[in-house]
Amino acid sequence: MLARKKTVYVGADIITLSDACPRAEAVCVADGRIDCLGSREDVLEYARPGGCEIVDLGGGTLYPGFIDTHSHMSSFSNCLRQVYCGSSLGSIAAVQQALREKAPSIEGEWIVGYGFDDSGIPDKRHMDRHDLDAVSTDRPVLVVHISVHMGYLNSVGLRRLGFTADTKIPGGEIVLDEHGEPTGLLLENALIAAAGKLPAPTPEEVRASLVEAIAEYNKQGFTTFQDGGLGINGDAAVFLKPYMELAREGRLDARAYLQFLPEEFDRLSALGAWGIGTDFLKIGGVKFFTDGSIQGFTGALLEDYHTRPGYRGDLIWDTDAIDAIVMKYHCMGIQVAVHTNGDAASEAVIRAFEKAVARCPRTDLRHMLVHAQLVSDDQLRRMKACGVIPTFFSRHIEVWGDRHAALYLGPERTARMDPAGSAARLGMPFALHVDTPVLPVTALGSMHAAVNRVSAGGVLFGADQRITPRQALEAYTTNASLCCGGEADRGRIEPGRFADFVLLDKGIEAVEPDHIRDVKVRMTICGGRIVYQG
Repeated sequence: MLARKKTVYVGADIITLSDACPRAEAVCVADGRIDCLGSREDVLEYARPGGCEIVDLGGGTLYPGFIDTHSHMSSFSNCLRQVYCGSSLGSIAAVQQALREKAPSIEGEWIVGYGFDDSGIPDKRHMDRHDLDAVSTDRPVLVVHISVHMGYLNSVGLRRLGFTADTKIPGGEIVLDEHGEPTGLLLENALIAAAGKLPAPTPEEVRASLVEAIAEYNKQGFTTFQDGGLGINGDAAVFLKPYMELAREGRLDARAYLQFLPEEFDRLSALGAWGIGTDFLKIGGVKFFTDGSIQGFTGALLEDYHTRPGYRGDLIWDTDAIDAIVMKYHCMGIQVAVHTNGDAASEAVIRAFEKAVARCPRTDLRHMLVHAQLVSDDQLRRMKACGVIPTFFSRHIEVWGDRHAALYLGPERTARMDPAGSAARLGMPFALHVDTPVLPVTALGSMHAAVNRVSAGGVLFGADQRITPRQALEAYTTNASLCCGGEADRGRIEPGRFADFVLLDKGIEAVEPDHIRDVKVRMTICGGRIVYQG
């Protein structure tokens, strides 16, 4: 019988997040999993008889690898081939210039940009087709808003997609001007419909972009990621097949957990494909949207928007449709993740879960409310009773908090956003995320935001909703493992689990809370392989 090759990691403070052995001096890895851990002397005594490699980490703190509970890896990989149009450019004129400058180097006919933030620039307005006609009158142009819940087309793009004043898209809107003509602004499912009609990238382009995108997650300490909602960029197979090929070739440097739009998932469900996969690729459940973006005035609220009396936004689907989707997949035993930003959207979804659990009494499917920006304590209690886990977009307070207070929600509701503190007090598991490509991928920046809750303008919003550094760490490890069915194989450093680690230059609990974002990732190890070294 061949002896297994063992690798022993030493020279760092090992924080396991395991009650059985909270700290260790050494950890032994074999065949991609943790073999044992403990004191340096004991682990080396165990490992040496069969021969082992000793890796001295040279200081720092070793944690379980970070687990992403909501982002859009496929969309992020697409962005690597697109034009950045974010608020750091400073104006619509600068966005136009960036698109014009990049256009000659863009292969294919379409010019696509991402990250435009109307409320983050002095113009303080959405773009329209005339703005993008100034970029090109012979090539179609699409720019996606930073929320990824709206976008903008030029006149050529509108014609190319066949979008007219008479085009109706369920759950979406092609906005019209005072003359009844399309302005170029697309809301919700209209943007998804537009993205689905764009020319699909080649399999080679998808593979290369996914590898590059995953490397960016590795740099931030991630060893597992969720791709939330395959199908929002068109046919899910465009990404599913390359994912499967990369997994077979051993080229996924982080573990992928894939969620699908309902219509895309139904193609798989006929084959019984959910839940199957490998250690590096798993087909998860369903992800769908019930409202839009609060900062786009498309989130569904229970009370009026702060600067729009009488207006509360709308659900994308009516409550009967939401009930039907949740009931269908819950009773099939499939995890359901639902996008809810406004509290009215959360209420509709929580009621749907309550009905589903009443008919099929089980609370172990790890259903998720994604964002859950404005859930109340009562709503959290009801979610806990149904086994529903919230994952909070904590950096909303840091990036948009001042604007939420001034424009969208007012100071009181802004202070209630992303109520991780309430979830902690209720003893329910919760996770954190940054919804990449909405914001650049980060775990440490997200933890920092959840612990401090200070806006870009220096305002502390919701002191009672702050959490401890340990709770923030658990939101990216032990709690996060629940969201991908990984509670038995990741999220802690324990024998038998995946050898997924992140080495930081300092311990998250060892620095002052307002310096968490200054901590650096020195190394990321996935399945016993070093996938990033700073």
